[in-house]
Amino acid sequence: MKSDQTQNKQVCLISHEGLEPNSGMVLVSATVRTAEGDDKQQLFIRLPTFQALVIPVGMQIKIDDKQPVQLPYTICFPMNCQAQVELTKDMMDSLRSGKQMVVAAMNFQQKFIAFPVPLTGFGKVIDGPPVDIQKYEEARKQLADTFRKKAEDAAKSAGAPGAQVGATGAPPLAPAPSAQAPANATTAQQKKPATLPAQ
Repeated sequence: MKSDQTQNKQVCLISHEGLEPNSGMVLVSATVRTAEGDDKQQLFIRLPTFQALVIPVGMQIKIDDKQPVQLPYTICFPMNCQAQVELTKDMMDSLRSGKQMVVAAMNFQQKFIAFPVPLTGFGKVIDGPPVDIQKYEEARKQLADTFRKKAEDAAKSAGAPGAQVGATGAPPLAPAPSAQAPANATTAQQKKPATLPAQ
């Protein structure tokens, strides 16, 4: 993208969104940002606040079997908290050659919740041509429509005016173990997650 908002510089965003498979709610978002004329690349990670994140503990990222990196939250909104880090050459090489990055954060029960971010294909995407923005937005709209229909169908079958959610206002999640998660961590349900094309 290139616009007044980017100061007329070409900006490339490579994003992954891990979605809750029934509701489409974003569980984790990871984005690598590159700007024209800037040799530095930034990694932005967002986690939803309905997980009752402990602030200011922050989050931890771990790529495959490498040492985990602690990231403080840089900003929190009502719906999510965000952390960012400037990517070193070693970190970028790890993203290019890695299989999975795990993002872990602590909840109010003093337990880590871990979210897997697949890295397969990252190198091909970052070196390849950009996705057509219009096609990307169309795919995103179709995905949103699919989840909206799921919610309507669930509400009809339950005989309720709206889809059932947990007490926090978010769909209940079933934790599952993850081989890549840090010790004492649980992984949010990722059964057949919906995916969007890389941007």
